[in-house]
Amino acid sequence: MKEKKMIFAIVEVVTYDGGKKAERPLRFVYEGKTYLVAQVIDRWYEGSPVAGRPNYNYFKVLTTDGEIYILRYNQRYEVWSMLIKG
Repeated sequence: MKEKKMIFAIVEVVTYDGGKKAERPLRFVYEGKTYLVAQVIDRWYEGSPVAGRPNYNYFKVLTTDGEIYILRYNQRYEVWSMLIKG
């Protein structure tokens, strides 16, 4: 059985910064198109027990055009990416 690989592309994200930085995405830009987040459907965290490895925040979002995307925030490097294949 062929193993699926998750591939992420860097995206520009505008966030709501309430009690903490990058609390939730409001909109993002991918390949020149802006997507507005209508709802955060789910969110989860991936931490690393290894010192120096990044921690990620994941957001499953519904956009105003009715599409669902997975966004990932790398806390260590403050970089957002979007799942494009998996």
